[in-house]
Order: sequence, then C-alpha cells, then structure tokens
Amino acid sequence: MTTPTRATLEKALKSDAKLQKEATQVAKDLTAGVYDISLLAEELGFALSSPDMEQRVAGTNLLSAVLCALPTDLLSAEQLEFLTTFYTDRLRDHHNVMPAIIDGIDAMVHMKALPAGNVPLILQAFFQHTTCQSQTRGDRTKLFNIFKYLTLTFKEELTTMAGDFVYGLINSIDGERDPRNLEIIFSFMPDFMANYPLLHLAEEMFEIFACYFPIDFNPSKQDPTAITRDQLAAKLTNCLVANNEFAEWTVVLAVEKLESELLVAKLDSIELLHQAAVKFPPSVLEPHFDQIWQALKAETFPGADNEDILKASLKALGALLERAAHVPSISHSYQTSVLGVVLPQLSDVNQRLFHPATAIALVCVAGDAPFAADKILNSFLLKLQATDLGTSPPDQRIKIYQIVAQVYKLTALRDSLQKLDTTISVALQDDVIAALRLCEREDFDAKQEDLELQKAALSVLNECAPVLSEAQRALVYKALVQLISHPTIDLDFTVLTVGLGALQPVELQANFIDISIRNFEIFSNFIKRKIYSNLLPLLPQMAFTQRILDLVMTQMFKEGNPEPVRLLALEALNTLLTQEDQRFIVDLQQQSNLLHKLIELAQQTEDLTLQSLEQIAGALSRIIQQLPLSEQSAIISEYLPGLQLQKSADLYIAKGLLGYLHKDISLDDHFERLLSDLTQLSLSTENEQLRVIAHHLLCSLVNKMQNSTENRGKVKQITEQLKKAIKAGDVRAVEILAWVGKGLVVAGFDEAADIVGDLSDLLKHPTLSTAAALGFDIIAAEYPELDLPVVKFLYKQKFFHTIMGKMGNKLADYCVHHLKAFVYVLKATPQAVIKLNIEQLGPLLFRSLEEHNEAQSLCIALGICESFVQQQDAYFQAHLGHLIPSCLELSKYKAQHTMQVRIAALQLLYDITKYPTFALLPHKVDVTLALAAALDDPKRLVRNTAVQARNAWYLVGAANED
Repeated sequence: MTTPTRATLEKALKSDAKLQKEATQVAKDLTAGVYDISLLAEELGFALSSPDMEQRVAGTNLLSAVLCALPTDLLSAEQLEFLTTFYTDRLRDHHNVMPAIIDGIDAMVHMKALPAGNVPLILQAFFQHTTCQSQTRGDRTKLFNIFKYLTLTFKEELTTMAGDFVYGLINSIDGERDPRNLEIIFSFMPDFMANYPLLHLAEEMFEIFACYFPIDFNPSKQDPTAITRDQLAAKLTNCLVANNEFAEWTVVLAVEKLESELLVAKLDSIELLHQAAVKFPPSVLEPHFDQIWQALKAETFPGADNEDILKASLKALGALLERAAHVPSISHSYQTSVLGVVLPQLSDVNQRLFHPATAIALVCVAGDAPFAADKILNSFLLKLQATDLGTSPPDQRIKIYQIVAQVYKLTALRDSLQKLDTTISVALQDDVIAALRLCEREDFDAKQEDLELQKAALSVLNECAPVLSEAQRALVYKALVQLISHPTIDLDFTVLTVGLGALQPVELQANFIDISIRNFEIFSNFIKRKIYSNLLPLLPQMAFTQRILDLVMTQMFKEGNPEPVRLLALEALNTLLTQEDQRFIVDLQQQSNLLHKLIELAQQTEDLTLQSLEQIAGALSRIIQQLPLSEQSAIISEYLPGLQLQKSADLYIAKGLLGYLHKDISLDDHFERLLSDLTQLSLSTENEQLRVIAHHLLCSLVNKMQNSTENRGKVKQITEQLKKAIKAGDVRAVEILAWVGKGLVVAGFDEAADIVGDLSDLLKHPTLSTAAALGFDIIAAEYPELDLPVVKFLYKQKFFHTIMGKMGNKLADYCVHHLKAFVYVLKATPQAVIKLNIEQLGPLLFRSLEEHNEAQSLCIALGICESFVQQQDAYFQAHLGHLIPSCLELSKYKAQHTMQVRIAALQLLYDITKYPTFALLPHKVDVTLALAAALDDPKRLVRNTAVQARNAWYLVGAANED
C-alpha cells in the first residue's frame, strides 16, 4: 500500500461513508508503518488549506477521524508538536470546522507522547478564538470530557496557566443547560475546585454553580438511562462545598433557598447545609453558625409538619455539632447556643415544645457527649428533685427516664460515660433506683402506669450500669430480687443482669443468682418461669454457666418433682438449646450424656403429660441434629431397637431421634418395623396428637429411605395394607396413604404415581371422597416442622403432570371432589407451569369458583386467579365474562361464603380494574350495582375492601383516569 494520492483523497471526501472507510484504512497503514502521518498531512493539504469551507471541513474531518482510529502510543512527540500547531491554528477557522477540530483535539490530548507543554497552548488557543457554549450539545459534551481528562492528567501544567484556565473553564460552563452535560460538569468539577487554586475567581466560580441551585428539571420518561433530578442535585451540592472559600456563600445560598415554600427546595437546602457541615472545617463555618442554627431552628423547633424536613434538619445539625466536637472551644460555643434554646423546654413534659426540644437535645449529645449530657441530665435532675416520687403521677417521670436512657446510650456510644459529672449522674441514678425500688413496698400496686415506670427505670439502668457505684448496685440487686419474686409482676430485666454480670460477676452471683436459686423450691411456678427466663441469658458468661445448668438439670431429673415444675425445666432446656451454638450443645451432650437422661426420663417417669413428652422430643431433636454422623448412627443403633411405638413415651422419643435425623444414616435394619408400627399406631389410636407424630415420621422415613428394591418393596407392602383398610371404609387409612405419598413425591420415587392414582380413584367414593381430596392438600401443602431433606429437582412440576395424567379426564366429568383436589394441587404448582397450561386449567379454575366449594379451596382458587390478574394476563382478560360473575356471587354474604372468601373475591374485583378500560366498560354498570350489597356486609374488613373495589369500578372510563 502506498501513500494515498490526491485523487483517492478527493474521492474519499465526497461522502461521510467513504471518508470513514478511508480513515480506517489510513489508520491501519500508519499503524503498520507504511508511511508517516506527515506525508498524509502533505497529501491532504489541498483540502486543509482550501479556500472552500466545505472542503476544509471534509479534510479536517478525515484527519481527525484518522487520529481517533490510531493507537494512543503510535505518534511521537515531534509529530504531536506538528499536529498541535495545526489544530491551534485551525481554531481561528469557520465555526463549521469546529466539530472536526474538537474531534482531533480530543484524540490528540489522549496520545501518550503528547508533550505536556502543549496542553496550555491548546487551551489558550481554544479560549482565545472560540467559546464552548457556541458549539452544539454533542460537541460541548466532548469538550467537557476533554476538560475532565486534562484536569485529572495535567494538573501541574494547568496550574501554571493560573487564572487563564480557571477563567476559560468558567466561561465554558456558564450558561450550560443540558442535564447530560451538567452531569459531566458536576462530576469532575468538585475535585478540580478542591485541588486547583481558584485565585481571585473563587466567587465567580461559585456563582456559576449557585445559579443552578436548587435543581429543577424532570427527566424524560422515554429515556431508560435518564439522569434523575436527585442524582443531579447531589452532584451539584458537592460542587457548592468543594472549596473552603465557598463556605460563606454556601451558607447564604442555603439559608435563602430554605425560605422557599417548595418541599424539594427546602430538602436540597438542608442537604446543602449538611454537606457543608461535613466538608468545611469547623473553623471555617464558625462565623456562620448562628445563621445556620437560626435557619435550622425554624425547621426543628417547634418542628416542621413534614417528617422528611424534620429528619434532614436534625441530621444537618448533628453533622455540624459532631464535626465541631474535635475543636472543644468551637464545640462548646455551638452547644451553648443550641442548649440555651432547648433546655428551658425540657422542664415540662406536657409542653408542646418538649418533644422537639428532646430531639435537638439528643442531637447535641451525639455531637459532644460529655458537655451536652451533663447539661441535659442536670436539667432533668432538677425537675425530678422538684417532684415527689411517692405522690406525683408517674407519667412525667416515665417520659424523663426514657430521654435520660437515650442520653446515657448516646454517651456510651461516644465512650464518654466515665467523663460525666458524677455529682449529677450519681444523684440522677439514685432517683432512678428509688423508682425501681417502689416494687419493694408492701402497698405497691402493679397498675399499668406503675409497671411502665419500672420499665423506664430499667431502661436507664441498662445504659448506665457501667457507672453505677457499689452502693447503688447493692440497691439494684435488692430490687431485682424483689421483682423476680413478685407474685404478679413479670418484667424483663435481662439486659441489665447481663450487663452487670459482665461487669461484676461475683456481685451478681452472690446478690441475685444465688438468692434466686436458693429459694427456687419455695417459689410458685409463675416465679420459677421468671427465674428461668432471666437466668438463661446469663448462661454464655462462664462465671454462671455451670450454676444455671445445674438448676435446670436438677429440676428436670429430680425424682418426685411435680409435673408442672418438670415441664418448666424442660421448656427452659429447649430455650437453652435453641439459643446456644453447636459447640455448646455437643459439649453438653458429651459431658452429661443428656440424650440418655432424657430418654430415661421419658420411659421411666410415670404420668408424664404429652406436653412434657413434646418438650423431651424437641430437646432430643435439637441435640441429635448437632452431633456428628457417627454419633447419630451410634445413638440410633443403641436406642431404636428397644422402642415400642405403641407407647406414647417411646413414640415421642422416636420423634426426637428420627424427626431430623441426617438423611445419610441408614435405617434399613429398622425400616420395615418402623413402617409397620407407625401405620398400626395411626390406624388404631384415637389420640390425634399421636397420629400426627406417626404421620410425620412415616412421611420423613419414606422420603429419606435408601432407593433400593427391598425398601420400595416394604413401602409397597404398607400401601397394600392401607388399601385393604380403605376398602373396609377406614378414613384414617386414606390420610396415612397421603402422608406416605407426600414423602415419595418430594423425593421423586416412581411409586408416588401409584398412590396419586389411588387417591384420585377415591374422589368418587361415596364416603371417602372428602378424605381423598384432603389427601391432595396434604401432599401439596408446605409443613415447616416436617423434615424432608431429599428433594427431587422440579418435583412440583412432576407432581402436577402426574395429577393431570391421573385425573385430567375426570376433571372434565365435573366432580366436586376432583375440582377440590385439583385446586389443592394448583396451590403448590409454580405459576410458570400453570401459565403454560392455562388453556386447559383456566376453565377448571372458573368451574371451581362457580361450584362454591368450602372456604379453603375457594380462597386458593381466588388467590391463583389474582396472581394472574395482577400481571394483567391476557387469558384472564379474555375471560372476564366468566370471572366477574363468580366474584360478584362470592362477594355476597352467605353462610358458605366466609369473610376470607368475600374479601378475596372483592380484592380480585379490585385488581381486575387494572385491565384496559375497553375490556372493563361492558361490565362496569353490572359490577357497580352488584357491589352495593357488599357495602352493607356485617364484617368491617369486607366493607372496607368493597368500598375500595366499588370506587375503582366507578372510576373506570373516567376522563382523568391514568
């Protein structure tokens, strides 16, 4: 390839497409070293220097397109010197040439070998001979990106330009209105203004940005990547606080715009003050603090009606006080000004200004905790000392204590509790402790307001526990003992005891724990329950672990203990096992052989209630889940063979051992016996609780069984046994069959299809049809308490298709129980599967609504329809003629239409109004008239939904409808 000739270049300049093609080829040749760019410029000279403006535009476009296509490391410094001279001279040319020149400069400044000294030359020429704002929007975008790149890359060279560059940049930005360009400017200018000297142009630079504040524009709804107003406002705020010289002008601007009636202007102004507090040093803002405080006080004291303005104002004030805390002299000046306004309002909790004053006071504490907390606590102390604890109503004290607790909490978060004035804090803590000790009086009346006072006092002590004196702690321990032994009061003070336990374990044990345990036997069960609930949170603290465990174990396993007392201990054990981690539970089992003791307790204690057995089962389950597989297997081998499941105790033990047993532990040796015993138990017992346990165990066992011919054969034997019982008319056998089927369905066993078929055949049975329909609900429903670890991928979809294969034709025969079973199945079917089969399922759904089944299946069907209607599904839109009459009928007050059904039907009618108006208008009159009856429904919730639905239908087709 040779150097392009004038003829080829002239040809290329005739159209944009040819020009781009030629530029790409030239760039490839230059990159390959076929010729030098100087030769290209020489050949292109006829166009670059042509008296014809259009030819100059085309020639410059070609050269710039070549530069844009070149690698950034190809050209040498000498070549870029030459190009710099050319482009800076071209800046004097006609404005039509400017887009091509801007493209060339853009490409040139990104070249790696560009001499740094060329950057000032380019910018000076640009600022001298043209202006940014005279260019098109797209070219201005390129120029702002060039400025952004240069400010990041050539800081030293731009600094040497002094005010020339700053002034040129100001002129380039001035007047820009395009949001996309403003987004670029607002993104890079904060760094520029923070790092470059603005000299005498600081105020002019600030004014360039101040004219945009507050931002007011609405992004285009058609632009998916549109810049939002809030994004642009946040970036503008960063510009206005970018340089410390802006502080005075920023405050004046924010305060001025804060007087606006527009919510968005107020919020932007408050955010500007917040950012000013964050960015400007306290020494810079100090002269303007009074002005800022007066502006924020107007929004916080007594407070704006708008919650957003109030929160933003407190946030801005908080940032101002927090930054100042690092300079004590400034901080104390600020705090004095603010507290001087709010402290007088803290003297009366019933004053209108009390709540806004407390909000500001807490902001002060968050800013400078030691200084503000002392002033606020002293103010409250004086008020408390002026009222008599025994005779004055407690409501005022409660409110004061609640604020004091927050003051202590914030002070602790600032690591300043120890810095508080002890003269004030000790006296205040004495008052709080005295309020807590009211419970020690014999005439203490545990009314609601008295209990609220106790809770408020505890909330203060929770926060100030680290600074309580020894004498104060002694009084607190006495009060806690009185509270825990009180026959009617049940207050939670575990936060306080846990805090004191960590700080003073010896004291807490001697003065509270030991006393509670020592007198445990003589306390009522109500008090014993309180002792457990308050001691168990202390268990993780090693100083108390063994003592609390000993109490629980003694009360559980002590011979002759009354059943209610033992039950309390078992409940405490389960609470403990739920709260603690795996390591603790494993250690507890290894050290005390707890599993064995629990099993022995269940088997050898006479007259244990089912409640106690349930607690034992829960404890066994929680323990065995945490043990290694080898230990789980050993425990099963040891205890399972001896269990006689016809006995209630052994059944509950089996529930605890097997309910959450790991799926990898084989039960093949016991599988047949377990299946047989559990089935016989369920068929024979009249106790519903025992039957539920048997069902869950059966379901879990078949779900986790090894997929072997032998195991499947054993399941087959049980199902055959159940079928015989079903033929004899035993309803319980149908339920057992459903539970076995559930375990098989979830695990994906092929035998599940046979059980599903058997249940579907029973849907026409004269006496067992209802039980068969409920069997499908059992298979489809979710049971959180049931352990089914083997889950076949897409088993719900497979179950759905199995059902449709077994009873699809029967559904068409219009059998009520088939429809009910079908609805139960759909409840568990993923919506995507229903949607794929909607043409087949839709008529059946509509028929199930028309049939007016029992409430559960109706609610399910309505819920399925609603999920599609909310998505404005086209199928349901086409069948509104079926859906709307059914919903109207179900919305009426009738015996079989429960409140849930009526609400669901009305909600569906409301959601239907989201469909296009043309689809709704034919039904509007009928629906609005029919819904009048629901407005008089005896249930308030139904009436509320009816009003919502009728209003929506009434507005269908209205002129102002969106």
